[in-house]
Amino acid sequence: MAIIYYGFLIIMAILFFIAIRRIMRRDNYLNHLIVVFYDKAEMPQDELIKNIYSYATSDFRLKKIVEKYNATEEDFNEIFNKLIYWANFKKGRRYVPINSFFYVSSLEKILKNKDLEAKPLTMKMMNHFHI
Repeated sequence: MAIIYYGFLIIMAILFFIAIRRIMRRDNYLNHLIVVFYDKAEMPQDELIKNIYSYATSDFRLKKIVEKYNATEEDFNEIFNKLIYWANFKKGRRYVPINSFFYVSSLEKILKNKDLEAKPLTMKMMNHFHI
């Protein structure tokens, strides 16, 4: 019985480590994109959108949402343009036009409401991130 208990603990520790590693990689990549696009202005918008879409289609959680809403790179570009119009500022490590594409709940919210006008969509995302 003790072997099963310790085996379970080891498996849980490994799963926890994998989840934390994934979150840290995502946050580092997200911060890198914000710094390169917003702070240094070294990355053009079309390259940024390609990087965001590539990440979303390669991440196992975000990929399901992209497929659910049949989102294309063009959809990402349209949504990004709506968000950047009203939320082109950085607060802490958050920059709404980029952060919105990297979390399951925010990505689903923007894809579900992609037909909204720029201001209501941006307000939804700013409320989502408590800005």
